Amino acid sequence: MRTILVVVLIFIGIIASFYGSFNALMFYLWMAYFRPESWIWNNWLTSYNLSFFVGIFLLVSTFITNVKFRFTLFTGLLSLVAVHSFLSTSMSNYSNEIFPYWVEFIKIIGVSYLITMIVKSEKDLKITLIVISLSLGLEGAKQGWVHLITSPGSTNLNPHPVLGDNNGVAVGMLMITPIFFALYQTVERKLFKYGFLFIAIGVAYRALSTYSRGGFLTFLVMCTIYWLRSKHKSRTLLIFAMFFALILQTFPQEFWDRIDTIIASSSEERDGSTISRIYFWEIGWEMAKDNQIFGVGHRAYQHAYNTYDYTTGQYGVNRAVHSTWFGLLSEWGFLGFLLFLSIYCYSLFSCIQVRKMCKGYLGSTSLKIYNKSIETSLVAGGVGATFLSFQYMEILWHFFALAVACNQILNAKIKLSALQREANNELELTTPAGWDPR
Repeated sequence: MRTILVVVLIFIGIIASFYGSFNALMFYLWMAYFRPESWIWNNWLTSYNLSFFVGIFLLVSTFITNVKFRFTLFTGLLSLVAVHSFLSTSMSNYSNEIFPYWVEFIKIIGVSYLITMIVKSEKDLKITLIVISLSLGLEGAKQGWVHLITSPGSTNLNPHPVLGDNNGVAVGMLMITPIFFALYQTVERKLFKYGFLFIAIGVAYRALSTYSRGGFLTFLVMCTIYWLRSKHKSRTLLIFAMFFALILQTFPQEFWDRIDTIIASSSEERDGSTISRIYFWEIGWEMAKDNQIFGVGHRAYQHAYNTYDYTTGQYGVNRAVHSTWFGLLSEWGFLGFLLFLSIYCYSLFSCIQVRKMCKGYLGSTSLKIYNKSIETSLVAGGVGATFLSFQYMEILWHFFALAVACNQILNAKIKLSALQREANNELELTTPAGWDPR
């Protein structure tokens, strides 16, 4: 039954994609985040790499439609990242092993660019956010509520086909939580309104139930941002206190003991995971110092780890760096790190610009809410990514693009309003006094 449902949904998506590049983009995003092949009992769909082929179809669909390609600063930065990552891959000692990862990454870069070209209106942005958040969050919300009701406080270590292990699940779920809150604020029908709120709570609990320390820090940062932006800080603080009292108290002492290791001041208080992670960061720094321009290669940290490991396997072999920032330094070098940081900062700056412009533009309430949710997701995601190899995740790069798209949409609306006012003024000047159109 599952297989039939998945095949029907894919068939509908393919048909809809022929009716425009935006439909093709939505089909791709659904495929990329929902991963329908993971929902069937056999693996015949997995062997086809559907996400890659749908990405190619999206590119072709965009070329044959009326989408106007523009070169912007964001486009330039993406292009530099693409070139640099290619050079990093081709010059690496492990180029044969890592080249397939680079191909997958270029697809992510291409789709991020297409998002800024195709998502042109507030309605487009809303639909895009709904597709991404529901495709990624429905199953997460289900697991969150089931665990909360049946076994509150228990650990949920189920991996996710897109986000990976518990750390990736925690950060990914918390990145889409602000989106659900934004949709809760902007939809009108009460069924959908409270449905999004219900999903948001389930997704947030799914993140916390992973027992991820990076996820817990991400959650605290997200709550802090909401409190700082709130007009009624006392009321917001009361809501958070109620959430902590009702939800967080369900977690056992084991959870809080694990969280306490975040601020452990001595090596005796740190657990093995914390100590090994710091060591992996040290190794990443050594790789960066030896390969300052291009790093050891795109996603090549694991391949180079054994060479740099001076403990001769104390923490295992072919280990991951467990940090986006040290991962970028080691795999892309200092130049690649600066390029990534430029894109990250540019996306946040785009969000800040939208917030400033919205203060003087009254026709953009929903867009302002969506923009704030994307900004919150990026800041919280940046915190969580400190403890996770998150630098090549689609959701991160797509949110970069959505932040830029928000800016472009608002600028287009302001420009259109200015042109309309100018046209009205010209009409008033050319209309004779006392002229009656009747």
